[in-house]
Amino acid sequence: MMEGDSLLITCSDEYRLLETYCQKRRKPSASACDEKFGDVAEKLAQIADNGLLFDEGLEPDSPVAKEANSDVIVRLVDLLKTSGDELNETIQSNQELLGYLQQTFSYDLFKTLTKAFITSSVPEFLQSRKKREQIALAFEVTSRLKALDLHPMNRVMGYGAQYLQENFAPWVKQHGGWEKAFYDDDGEEVH
Repeated sequence: MMEGDSLLITCSDEYRLLETYCQKRRKPSASACDEKFGDVAEKLAQIADNGLLFDEGLEPDSPVAKEANSDVIVRLVDLLKTSGDELNETIQSNQELLGYLQQTFSYDLFKTLTKAFITSSVPEFLQSRKKREQIALAFEVTSRLKALDLHPMNRVMGYGAQYLQENFAPWVKQHGGWEKAFYDDDGEEVH
């Protein structure tokens, strides 16, 4: 991503929605920092909470895990399934994972982790029908990585916004934009 692209990303709807989502995850009772996206962030959080199917882990020999250092990716995805302080403490106390994240945290690593996290929750054969769940999980990965004390928060947010734009923007646009993509034609929530 070029430096000029960074400004475009931080002004995007995806970035603003990620900010609102992360704020809701930190303080569920807080009002949304961006009223336009408050309801959408709430719906995404509900989908993530209801749709996290963490019974199956990511297989080390899966195509997603093979894209990078598979053992580290598998361990990181498993850790991302935990949340909050436990996640941060575990990574901070594991020098191998801490060093790996500090030295190699890039958009490519973010993309690999996010794809692996989604694949561990939504089987590939269901992914074409489970876009809402995949989007919610991409928000959840971004929120959890943002909570780590490893790198500038805006870098994670920018990576999250970029991932959403690259992977889901056409689908969201086709479904009427962020405000409408999680509701049917009658304004009812889609589950």
